[in-house]
Amino acid sequence: MGAKNTQLLTQVRQAGYETLRVEQPRPNRWLLTLRTPEGGELLAMAQQRPLISAADVQDLAELLRLRRMPSGMLLALGGRFSPEAQRTALELRHPRIQLCVELPAAANGALGLSSLEAARQ
Repeated sequence: MGAKNTQLLTQVRQAGYETLRVEQPRPNRWLLTLRTPEGGELLAMAQQRPLISAADVQDLAELLRLRRMPSGMLLALGGRFSPEAQRTALELRHPRIQLCVELPAAANGALGLSSLEAARQ
């Protein structure tokens, strides 16, 4: 396991989630299946790039649809979201996608904020 994987898993643990599965489909992208303290499952896609685009949001939406998960998070590692990415996340009603620059604490109800609010944190 690489240093970035270890850092990401540490961040997940510190935020209060349990890691159920980790996949790395690309050198700069990780898919994490997480369990919340309430027992719900959540798909988080962590992307390490300076600018996260609408295509990344659509990729996560498609993964959520295929895995039949109602919501997920797109985590920008060291980057930011383009205006198009923010607009795309807001336009999607189902699945619900939260854009984050930091993994929100599980105890705070991770998907309680709107996507745009989360992107501004």
